[in-house]
Amino acid sequence: MRAREITRILCFGIIGISFYSCKPEEIILHGEISGIVTDTTTGQPLKAVHLKLSPFNDTTSTEIDGKYLFKRLNPGDYKIQTSKFPYAEDIKSTTLVSGSTKKIDFALHKNPYPAFSKRYLDFGFDSIKKSFTIKNIGAGILRYSISTTTIQDWITINPNNSEATTETDTIEVTINRSRLSEMKHIENIEIISHVGLNLLRDTIRVLVNGVIDKDENYYGVVTIGNQTWLAENMNIGAQKNARNGDMLTDNGIIEKFCYNDDKRNCDIYGGLYDWTEAMQYYPMDIGNIGTTQGICPVGWHIPTWNEWLELGAYLGGLPIAGGKLKDTGSIWKQPNVGATNESGFSALPGGSSYWGGAPSGEGETAVWWSSKINEGFRVWYNNINFSHVSTDFTGFFSVRCVKNPPEK
Repeated sequence: MRAREITRILCFGIIGISFYSCKPEEIILHGEISGIVTDTTTGQPLKAVHLKLSPFNDTTSTEIDGKYLFKRLNPGDYKIQTSKFPYAEDIKSTTLVSGSTKKIDFALHKNPYPAFSKRYLDFGFDSIKKSFTIKNIGAGILRYSISTTTIQDWITINPNNSEATTETDTIEVTINRSRLSEMKHIENIEIISHVGLNLLRDTIRVLVNGVIDKDENYYGVVTIGNQTWLAENMNIGAQKNARNGDMLTDNGIIEKFCYNDDKRNCDIYGGLYDWTEAMQYYPMDIGNIGTTQGICPVGWHIPTWNEWLELGAYLGGLPIAGGKLKDTGSIWKQPNVGATNESGFSALPGGSSYWGGAPSGEGETAVWWSSKINEGFRVWYNNINFSHVSTDFTGFFSVRCVKNPPEK
């Protein structure tokens, strides 16, 4: 009996100790931070404002009503940073306690910010004066200054510094052609704008004595006999990768290969195209003067077979014309036999590609399409010939354009 009582006392003791030593686990309730972002001037909500929550680097963006929300946050100290051009950044701090919801609103101040009517000024072959405009699409006073990135005494800018609030400023750019050669010239005008505490640098290109394509590549021009040719190969289009098995297709987008799938080669030699892509899927053109623009700039066309023959004849005939077409620089494989470039055509050895773009001939040959299906002309490093080339399989060659005759 005594042993039974002792056992009962021990059991109740253990239960009591367990009861008093076990405390309930603390429950942490998550909180939220929400708010609305507006424009200080208009009071209207701002869409697509980027918000960053520190220290966790969580991010979100405002909806069309300007509202944002960070959910399931642990208690603690937070910072919220906003960003949206052209508005000044803002940072606010808050402390979130368990289970609470904090409302943090932002009213963003719009910085002055420039918008330009043009990104390049193409003076072509005759113009001496062009203009572009600067508009302040932000708020406050936009202060800016303009200069050429390298000092050029043939460019005059008026005004070259000013400020704008709500008006649009017109900037006149004048060139002095008497100080220029007839070669292609590319210069940059730099506009430095004060945007909040930062300096924003923008560039307007000045283009002289050349032709521009839809990708804003700018090409030199040369007149040879009665013909006017581009002095560079076309480099328009989106680059495809032959090693991935890409092909050029009729998809409404101009496409090209770069020799050895290296963009730097396109920058040097221009793009490589199959015949159908070069012609932009128009049929063969076998007239004396071409009418198919293909991938050429407006007012230019893919040269016909006869136009290539006329070029060769003017330079003394196909057996010797190649030397007069080849550039004399070191890019050509040596010896670059008979190269004089007296025509100004400046042929570079971009090579060619076959069977989906496998490269061949870099440094050794230059090959161009005619508008006659799968036929063109080429020059080699080791002779002065200007020779015909024909392919019955898929080839990828350069494109050199010739200017349309004047309209009657």
